[in-house]
Amino acid sequence: MPTALELARRALTADAAKALDPLAQLGFVDPVQALGTLDRIGGPPQSAPLPALALAELAGTGRPDEGLRQLVRLAVAYGPQGLFSHLEADPILRQRLVQVVSHSTFLADILVRDFEFLLWLLVETPHLVEPLDRRTLRQILRTDIGHVSEFDERLEGLRRVHRREFLRIGAAEILGTKPVAQIGKELADLADVVVELALETCQQDLWQEHGHPLAERGRPARFLVVGLGKYGGQELNYSSDIDLIFVWDGEGETQPEGEGTPLENSEFFRRLGQRLVHVLTEATKEGFFYRVDMRLRPEGASGTLTHSLRASWRYYETRGELWERQMLIKARRVAGSRTLGEQYAAMLRPFIYPAHFHSAPHEEIRRIKERIEASIRERPRGENNIKLQAGGIRDIEFIVQCLQLLYGGIQPQARSHNTLAAIDRLAEVITPKGAVKAALTAAEASALKNAYEFFRRVENLLQIASGRPDYAVPEDAQALRALALVMGYEDARAFSAALAEHRLRVRRLFAALFYRDTAAPRSPTWLLEVENGSAAAKADLVERGFVDGAAAHRRLQRLVAMGVLLSGGRAHFEALLPELLNSLAAAPDPDQGLLRFTQIVEAYGAPGALYSLLQEHTGFRTLLIAICGSSRFLADLLRRDPALLDSLVGQAGWGLESGPARGDLCAIARMQNKSLLRIGADDLMGLATEEETFLRLTELGEDVLQAVYRLAWGPLVRRWGKPRNRQGRDVRFAVLAAGKFGGREVDFGSDLDLFFVYEGDGKTRRGVPNSVFFTEFSQRLIALLAEGGLYSVDARLRPEGASAPMAISLVGYRRYLAQRAATWERMALSRARQVAGDAEFGSRVLRSIERFVYSREVDAALVAQMQEMRQRMEPQGKRQTRINIKRGPGGIVDIEFVAQVLVLKWGYRDRDLRVGSTRLALQLLVEQGYLDSERGHFLLDAYEYLRAVEKGMRLASERASDALPTGRELEILSRALGAKDVASFQDEVEIWMRQTRRIFSTVFAELTD
Repeated sequence: MPTALELARRALTADAAKALDPLAQLGFVDPVQALGTLDRIGGPPQSAPLPALALAELAGTGRPDEGLRQLVRLAVAYGPQGLFSHLEADPILRQRLVQVVSHSTFLADILVRDFEFLLWLLVETPHLVEPLDRRTLRQILRTDIGHVSEFDERLEGLRRVHRREFLRIGAAEILGTKPVAQIGKELADLADVVVELALETCQQDLWQEHGHPLAERGRPARFLVVGLGKYGGQELNYSSDIDLIFVWDGEGETQPEGEGTPLENSEFFRRLGQRLVHVLTEATKEGFFYRVDMRLRPEGASGTLTHSLRASWRYYETRGELWERQMLIKARRVAGSRTLGEQYAAMLRPFIYPAHFHSAPHEEIRRIKERIEASIRERPRGENNIKLQAGGIRDIEFIVQCLQLLYGGIQPQARSHNTLAAIDRLAEVITPKGAVKAALTAAEASALKNAYEFFRRVENLLQIASGRPDYAVPEDAQALRALALVMGYEDARAFSAALAEHRLRVRRLFAALFYRDTAAPRSPTWLLEVENGSAAAKADLVERGFVDGAAAHRRLQRLVAMGVLLSGGRAHFEALLPELLNSLAAAPDPDQGLLRFTQIVEAYGAPGALYSLLQEHTGFRTLLIAICGSSRFLADLLRRDPALLDSLVGQAGWGLESGPARGDLCAIARMQNKSLLRIGADDLMGLATEEETFLRLTELGEDVLQAVYRLAWGPLVRRWGKPRNRQGRDVRFAVLAAGKFGGREVDFGSDLDLFFVYEGDGKTRRGVPNSVFFTEFSQRLIALLAEGGLYSVDARLRPEGASAPMAISLVGYRRYLAQRAATWERMALSRARQVAGDAEFGSRVLRSIERFVYSREVDAALVAQMQEMRQRMEPQGKRQTRINIKRGPGGIVDIEFVAQVLVLKWGYRDRDLRVGSTRLALQLLVEQGYLDSERGHFLLDAYEYLRAVEKGMRLASERASDALPTGRELEILSRALGAKDVASFQDEVEIWMRQTRRIFSTVFAELTD
């Protein structure tokens, strides 16, 4: 039996009659046509003929006729002599090229059109074999189009490099150089980068026309592109539509430059989304990027193209359906604001993964799949559809998604947007007690993964062959054999057997999940029937995650007993019970969560009515249980003032509560509590970023301070008269903030750092010296803030510290700054700003402060003093036994010191750096080149992380502390912040702090060198 190479040589050297037989033996379906093709490209005797090795390679593809046709096309485009010389000299190039063009006319078309891609693909790029991550891909594409700025030319250049990268990934698919998961990820990464660059181009174009969209307080409004389906799951194939949703945040309007036209932000983002879809779908001479499907957005094709974050939240909370939960499992930020992407994901989580389903999702998912299978049977070759037919890709996805919906509400490790990753996670799901409970056995998970990888590779190969969406396994014998060979099977029979086996295993698992007896598990209402002290009830509640099962049982019985006072109250509580238990079981501290819920119900005074409200309003129910389970701070607000519960019912329409009006202290406290609850609820539900939360808390502090200022001022003026100077004019007064209040970074439970300055000496109408009046007023202001439980005030930053009078004249303050102020006060006062009193006078005080802060350049000696001061602030002695995330080495203060010392050093010359916010200061230092980009971005991330930990501690505890708790409290905190366990949480904190301290030490060493 001659080898393929011997047959190839015979076919290339024999006369026409004798060449037909070896060509037929090589697998050519039409040897006559093949012989004619070989004669046409043979050329004159001195030209390089098609190498026999290449012809032999064609035989191994199962599609030699097609392969030869495509080689001829390439020879015409590239030049026969050059192409065939490469094939002769380079066995790897020859083998790869023959495989690619034989299997894919789509990729062959690209090579013919862009023949310079050929050597790049098969010789130059390492990423035909090596993985290519998204960051590197982004750099490559940015470099390739970076020299072009004109809108259309830039997009045409992007289409061309997109085609090149598509060729690379498709070739890797055919050659089998990368696994299915990597192929799907690289296709999704390519789409991500294209969408990102296209979005940037569209934004630039719209900004020129209408200016930048600004939200309240002048911050940039944000836009987000969310990927869904296979795109969101990073499982994209070669002919997929990309499913997108557009989300924006920040009411306001654009600020055009020159003669541009301003737009409402909602209209700006609608146009941006519209333009992006057009760019992605438009066909030009360079082709098109993707088909885009926007029908999965809220309200579908009939809804607006873009939705605000709050509108999205309202839609899913009030109208979201099960199929939307299932669809949103795969939601992933693909372009736009990273911060808004995190908010959107946090907002969706309770909707996608509720702690309790009122009806099991099996039934509806099964009905959806049955409709799909019924429709596919009506199509030609429907039985061969590996995506939709029984036992195919959709069965696997529905199995995985159903299990994720069932487990994901109380077991976060079951959540993943990627199917293969989700299968791994579902194979070992950890219960609250720590026991292993398998949603899938190891054998089931292995069967699903193997089948999914098999089906996805078949699907990819079918689609890359023609570039069209094709899911049907071919019936033609030669096409089936060719598919089997490229899949690595010996023949079509072996491939078909493997296909049938995978479908059978998957369908069995599908049937076990969706067609077994799906009767609901035993209702937990039996816990309400058994006596106190029941061992079975205690064991059940411990199994659910409560530490003290007996106490939890007593509280449940207390709750149901309170509900019987209203007709239907018990029924409402029984309906509420499954979600209450499941949600609290997933909370950081289930026992405290149930205790807080019980206390709030008792304080409300009408339990039955409250149960009815909770049953009627899904968003209210979700939010209240989340508050009880996650935030002692917010739960205590509700317990102390249960009337605030009514405001939670309408929480979907919240904005920032307007400032407290004039009134008594109780009214101001009530308004503060209402605003605190709103800010905390938005933070808890992911509707606000950390930065926005701190800013809103700062603004609330200003509102409360100004209301109490008005409350304190009137009675004192009526008692002593207005303070005047020697010329008889009113003397003005300013309240100034420092610290986090000055930097607009106030946390829950923060003190307010304040100091007080008045305009000058003199007397009131009744002869009281101005110094006495303003000292009394300042003390009265501080006392009222404390008396109302509003804020504690730290006034130690005033001149001469705690032993000095509370208020000082401007002349005295200037003298103090010039003669006696300490070095550290330059840093502290760099964050000063006016928060109450006369605005014009406050500006005069701030100008004096600015002259002091930036009076001289920061030298090495001054930096050394600052470093020594920082060391003195670190916890000493016994206080070192716990990690102090604020004052400890590498804590928040380290980051603040780096920001402030660099602002002092460079702000001496650059006025733009003179800002009080640590976050903004770091951003400006990086942008202006005063701080190394890598260090700066790490410090920003570390600041974000440590402030989030600090906020978590403030919300979880009644005591404001900077040190990590111990024991059970530390376990609760680690769960609240999403850590795997206590040890990994502590390790993570220490890693952030160690690296922060390294940067701190490096920066200060460089400044003192």
